[in-house]
Amino acid sequence: MNRVIQIGVWLGGLALAPLWSCAQAMEIQRAETHYENGVYKLEMHVTIDAQVQDVQSVLRNYHEYPQLDGRILEARELERPAPAVVMLFTRLRACFGPFCRNVQRVERVEERPNELLATVVPERSDLKVGSTHTQMAAVNGHTEVTYNTQMSPDFWIPPLVGRRLMLRTLRDATTALFTQVEVRARARETATANLPAAGMQ
Repeated sequence: MNRVIQIGVWLGGLALAPLWSCAQAMEIQRAETHYENGVYKLEMHVTIDAQVQDVQSVLRNYHEYPQLDGRILEARELERPAPAVVMLFTRLRACFGPFCRNVQRVERVEERPNELLATVVPERSDLKVGSTHTQMAAVNGHTEVTYNTQMSPDFWIPPLVGRRLMLRTLRDATTALFTQVEVRARARETATANLPAAGMQ
């Protein structure tokens, strides 16, 4: 199995990262990745310095995902088959060393209170299987996020080195994602707090 020391979002060997801080006040409390039988997995627990309602709003603003994650080239809602269900299309740029390709993904996203559950639709995606479960909880004015994702690509990845690079991409992309989520959630909080004062001018 492959081993990595630092971790971060998308796509083995078991790896554990120590607690460390990113830009702003976001902290990664726990992060583990591993690869098993063709499936890349990540479990991450982070603390975001923003209110849970603002974090949730940012994560549900799907069309702005390209601004949260540099790998995402396009994101759009295809349809809403039910009030709390979104069929979400994303097109991503996946690179592992000199090998790059665009990856299309369609997910069925279930929106629950402080929770998102996204399941890949394989027949409409470049993935055999995939799912992402995001849970949020308010703790002392911050937001605790538990993030679990797994995926199996339906395209060739160079063995050994390719797997390590995929995990590194996963780490870096996830870290960048939640850093940007915090920035935007804090901005929403500030804007909301200023609304009454603005209305009195």
